[in-house]
Amino acid sequence: MAMSNLTQRVLSAAVLVPALVASLFWDPTRWSILAFATVAAAFALDEYLRMGLAQVEGRPKRVRLVGGLAGAGIMVSVGIFGAAKALPPALTASALLLAAAVLFDKKGLPEAGRTMAIALCGLLYVPALACVWAPLKGDFGAAWLFVTLTTAFGSDTLAYFAGRAFGKHKLYEAVSPKKTVQGSIGGLVGGIAAVVGFGSLWLIPEIPVWHGVILGLVGSALGQIGDLVESMVKRTFGVKDSGNVIPGHGGLLDRVDALLFVAPLLYYYATLAS
Repeated sequence: MAMSNLTQRVLSAAVLVPALVASLFWDPTRWSILAFATVAAAFALDEYLRMGLAQVEGRPKRVRLVGGLAGAGIMVSVGIFGAAKALPPALTASALLLAAAVLFDKKGLPEAGRTMAIALCGLLYVPALACVWAPLKGDFGAAWLFVTLTTAFGSDTLAYFAGRAFGKHKLYEAVSPKKTVQGSIGGLVGGIAAVVGFGSLWLIPEIPVWHGVILGLVGSALGQIGDLVESMVKRTFGVKDSGNVIPGHGGLLDRVDALLFVAPLLYYYATLAS
């Protein structure tokens, strides 16, 4: 008998959550969380490229390979040297490598312009946004990354339950038919509760409460936009899930779509506040 979707979700979480917690709090260095973040971003980027290039003749595997390596390079270089120093040169080098990979893929030349547009967009969409995950811990401490994660996932969770309980008015039916205004408001409350509760009042008392309210509100809004953006992308490419790497949950991109948009807000706030 096949396992139910809920059972798959619970089992997947039972494996991934302890590993993430260990990377956050048990390892005092940045290396395990950097490895965790790099693998997650590489999978998410590959899922995006696979979706986008599925209709391109030959499905250029070389471009996907170079894209994955370039994305991992961005994650590692920023994780070690910081976004201010490493992101511009890493992103520049990655764009040059990807452009060359597209140029010399002779079988894909008829659709090279489309391939290049999708590939370069993927660099900005995934690793350029995800590269701050590890520095949040490495530069500012595990609490900052923990609060960032709870803001993204807590907002999404409360939005889901608020939508199930009170949802009546569609939020953006053309992109995501199931999301509601009431669910979105619940998500905003969840974001504020995460930053103020876990951050200002507990783990990061240097965040003033009123800053926490604004960060939670804006962070939740950005996370919801990130969720809608991925829904838009999947609708454009005609797929339901970005992948199936996590049983019961779909792909990595499905799981980190909100985090991609939330993490830069917390990272650059922490940078300015330090």
